[in-house]
Formats: sequence, structure tokens, C-alpha cells
Amino acid sequence: MGAQGEVVQTIDVIVVGAGPGGAATALAALREQPGASVLILDRSPLGRDKVCGDGLGADAVDELTGLGLTDLLRRDERVPALRLVTPSRNWQGMTPEPGYVVPRAEFDARLMAAALAAGAVFEHHTVRQVHWDRDGVLVDGKFRARVLVGADGANSTVRRALGAAQNRGRDMAVAIRGYAPAPAGFKELHIRWDPVPGNGLSYAWAFPTARGTVNVGYGTAAPERSKARMAARAAELLPGFAVESAQLRGHRLPLASCRPPPAHGRVLLVGDAASLVNPLTGEGIFYALASGALAGRAAVQAEPARTYSQELRRRLGAHHRQVRLLACLVDRPRIVSAAVAASARNERTFMRLVSAGLGAGRLSAIDLLRVAADTLVPRF
Repeated sequence: MGAQGEVVQTIDVIVVGAGPGGAATALAALREQPGASVLILDRSPLGRDKVCGDGLGADAVDELTGLGLTDLLRRDERVPALRLVTPSRNWQGMTPEPGYVVPRAEFDARLMAAALAAGAVFEHHTVRQVHWDRDGVLVDGKFRARVLVGADGANSTVRRALGAAQNRGRDMAVAIRGYAPAPAGFKELHIRWDPVPGNGLSYAWAFPTARGTVNVGYGTAAPERSKARMAARAAELLPGFAVESAQLRGHRLPLASCRPPPAHGRVLLVGDAASLVNPLTGEGIFYALASGALAGRAAVQAEPARTYSQELRRRLGAHHRQVRLLACLVDRPRIVSAAVAASARNERTFMRLVSAGLGAGRLSAIDLLRVAADTLVPRF
């Protein structure tokens, strides 16, 4: 029943949030159970922008393929090289599978178009209240769902309804992003770590788009996070990218070094709402797509919370355990430089480091030994 006693139709799956995690949830649910009723709610109209680096690694591309979206990305959006820069290392590697850079307003619109074409329904609505019982979830007294999926970002209303605390300290980063003219011939994913002991994750990036612009930004979990200081640091770390000309906007990044339970009863959390942002790189699109796909498939099962929690643990559990430990070292200049040096000497180490930072990969024991050896005796 609704707030005034009116009968509210029960929808199979309601997704709060129309970003990559929400669209992936809808697509996966409809692929798992064609004909299911799926409603996507978002406080912003379709086509809204989102502060993001816009980069997609090979693992994220694989997730799109798994959702049947083999034609979502364009050839001119490919970026074949990755440059890793630290205070004492500067190295470029070619990735066997290219990355892509797609502005989030475009990327999210393409994903939502695919979800709507698959049968999902979108409604522009700001979610304010969530109540649940054994039979389902009531949203604002207006919508009832058998399962509710919170894909509503770092300030998730659904997460607050579950009573999950927000990330704090080193587990919450802030990033600023803007677009500047691209330097001639620039075609690489450029990531520059800015390790300062005690600051946690700090990094700058420059990613070229197919529009002749470059996405430039800076993210940090440091105690001092003023926009002016962050903008100045981005300009210092990214010389030649005209950071001063970019209109910079900010966004919070709840890092996966501290995550709430991903499900409770008939409510599931995905993407930023579940603190799924990589604590080594700030990457979140892969996590959003992967967790959304798992949540969508679980949402149409008999025990959605248990199924989703188990599948998320199976897919990302070992990866999360390792990156959580490595995140404790990401502000140590010598260790970060040693990791880049080890990658420069060994292609497999490079690929596993890239996957650990942009996907679900892990460094092997041998990789970690190589980094440890170079930390003690620098050779590059």
C-alpha cells in the first residue's frame, strides 16, 4: 500500500541511479530474466555529466562485452598506451588490449540507451525514503519493488537507509576534473602518482578524448583538500596540459579500502554506493559495471542478497584483500617508484599491475618480491 493507502504495483527490480552501475544492473537483470519489470530512478535527467577520469581499461571493456554491448565503444576512442609516472620514474607501456576514453555524459547515455532498448523504464525522480520488509521495498510511498538496488553514488540515499556509515579519512578521496585542449599527438593514459607519506592516495591524470580534448584532474585522500590547492598541484604535476584553462569540478571517491556490507534483505549496493572505488588508482567504472552485472543477475534470483554477496566475494574478494593492503603503501614514494620500475622490466608484472589498478587483477608473489627488491636496491 502507498502513503495514502492506494495500491502500489510491485516492480521486479528498482534501480536508484542511472550511471554505469545502474545501467549494468538493469541490463544484467533483463538478460537473466527477459520480461522482468525494471525501473531506473535518478534525481537528474538523462544526459547528466559526472566528474570522472573517463578512462576504461581492458577489464571494463570485458564487462561491457559480457553485457552484450560489443558496439558501445568507437575505434577513435581507443588509447593504446599507458604512462606511469612517479617522483623518480617515468615509463610508458603498450597494453595488449587498448583502453578507451569516453566522456561520462556520452558513456552513461549510451549505457542507458541500451538498458531502455532492453526493456528497462526510466523515471526522473529523487529518492528520499526507503522502507523494506520481507516481501519487498517501498520507495517514497510511490514505488514498490521486489528488490531495490542502490547505484546512487558516493552520497547514496539507499546506503544511508541501510544505516551504513560514510567513508572517512584515507578511505574517502576527493577528485577534481576538467577538460583542456589536447597536446598534438597525445594518445596515452597518463597517470602520475603524487605519494606523500600520511596522505594516502594522491594522483594526477591526463586522458585524451576523441574530441581533441584531454581530461585532466587530480585526486587525493590527504587531510588538506581545498580545491585551489588541488588545482595548483594538478597544474604542477601535469605541465604542458593547460590545466589552468580547464573548468574544474569536484567529486567524492569512497575507496574500497573500507566497504559496507553490499546487501541487506532485498536491498543491494553497487558501485560508489558500495564504496567500490579502487584505492590504488581512484578507478570506479570497472567496479560499477562488474558489481552492477552481479547485482542484476542476483536481483531476479530467489535469495538476492545472499546470491549477490557470494558472487561479489567470489569475483572481487581476493583482489580487494590485496589492494586494501597495498593501499597502505600507496603514499610511500620509494615503494610506488619500485612498482613502476618492476613493471618496466617485466611485461607480465606490468599487465598485472594495470589490472590490479584498473580491474580485478592481483600482483603475484613474484611481482611483490620484485617490488620489494627494487625498494631495497633501486635498479631503474
